[in-house]
Amino acid sequence: MLKPLIILPIVPSSYWLLAQCALFVGLAVLSYWVLGLLAWLALLALGGAFGWRVFTRQFKGVLYLTSAASQFHGRWLLPGEQPPVRVEPVKIGPVKPVKIDSRAVLPSDALSEEHQVRCDYLGPWLIGLYVGKQRIWLWPDSAPAEHLREVRRLFHRPGR
Repeated sequence: MLKPLIILPIVPSSYWLLAQCALFVGLAVLSYWVLGLLAWLALLALGGAFGWRVFTRQFKGVLYLTSAASQFHGRWLLPGEQPPVRVEPVKIGPVKPVKIDSRAVLPSDALSEEHQVRCDYLGPWLIGLYVGKQRIWLWPDSAPAEHLREVRRLFHRPGR
């Protein structure tokens, strides 16, 4: 039996960037202390360029997850398409954010081909997914908390 569709909007993570910058600063300080100023400048230039390249290529998109028994499948929303949204009536008081409607059906040409999804790491902070051959790390700030909770529930196997 098919479980409900999970729509996972993924954005680049600030936590990931902070962790990488902290490691890079530690390496830069260590290289200055051991090898001197010239090595520090070379490391700073090469590491900064490589870090910027990796950060700008960090994945973002909308992943549609479905499951049937123990098989999990995902389809990416193609660039240029908009996810279906459910606009809730605004009451007097704070404005609620717009939520993605998981009950809405997109035309099949708005989604990519179906890929098998495999979860190889399910921790309290990180979720490691393979969508086809592509590796995706989900940090706490890379998707809304309720969507990450649904993904954890989907991939959690009690007693494992």
